[in-house]
Amino acid sequence: MRSIIHVAGGELLWVQPRNGLDFELRGGDQVVGSLRWERYSLARGETADQQWTFKREGIWHPHVTVRVAGSDVNLGLFHPDWRGGGRLELGRPLQFGASSFWRPRWDWMEGDQPLVHFKRRGMFKLESHVEIEKGAAASPDVPLLVVLGWYLLVLTALDAQSGAGA
Repeated sequence: MRSIIHVAGGELLWVQPRNGLDFELRGGDQVVGSLRWERYSLARGETADQQWTFKREGIWHPHVTVRVAGSDVNLGLFHPDWRGGGRLELGRPLQFGASSFWRPRWDWMEGDQPLVHFKRRGMFKLESHVEIEKGAAASPDVPLLVVLGWYLLVLTALDAQSGAGA
């Protein structure tokens, strides 16, 4: 698997290659990342550089834990807000949220600096284009942000499906 950093200037696309909750991040014709659901809110993300687990916890004060795979220590905590985005504590505060009312695009931001953009593609499959800002491409946190951002968007879609089916 190639590093996301090496393909950051090209087209990155999260795709669902088959039914189920397994996703691949493709840079051209190469897989550069993956996200696989293990249980309802527990997923494992992987890039060439690292593996993480993400899990939503809590009812009254929900949050998402971010851990290095195999560890019980939180690397970061994501605190969702009522608009579907939220704040990530990762040594420094990072914001995730929709860039417009209709939410076709979601962004990771550090202050007023954009880092990573997600633009949903299609209506029936969970897919998204990913764009990494040139100034952010060298950041060691970018692979995590690319995978965690997709986890959050898929989790939101699953919640919407559950609500619609209830």
